[in-house]
Amino acid sequence: MSLGVALVGGCSLVGEISDARRIDASPLRVHGVVERVVQVKGGAHIRVSYQVGGQRFATEGLPVGQGSGLTDPAVGSTLCLEASAEHPETVRLCGQRYPGGDKMIPTEGLVVLAGAAGALMAAGWIVAVVRQERRERERSRCCFPS
Repeated sequence: MSLGVALVGGCSLVGEISDARRIDASPLRVHGVVERVVQVKGGAHIRVSYQVGGQRFATEGLPVGQGSGLTDPAVGSTLCLEASAEHPETVRLCGQRYPGGDKMIPTEGLVVLAGAAGALMAAGWIVAVVRQERRERERSRCCFPS
């Protein structure tokens, strides 16, 4: 995944699908080189550089070390990458499928849909409660003749 396309939440699904389509439309196999490894809590940030058509690119958005065949990446290690010929800034590890594998597309889509439905239901419930309270206040203000 290109560094600029790494998104969060439901938008990441759209970004990853877009990246996958770009690469699948015109794939190029290139060699990437691990340029930097910074250990952080829960893993590492790994910068990988590669060249396409004489132009140099770099990304930190690849899941290197997570089932990529390179379990302990070190500076100078090489990786097989697939880049888009038309959008060479869009890259993934060879054999990687987006998002998180082809089986994740329906799962993530359903999660996003369920989240949106839940938010709409919560908003509807809030509106109903506010309207009910307003009706009860209006009834209590009503004056009855004595």
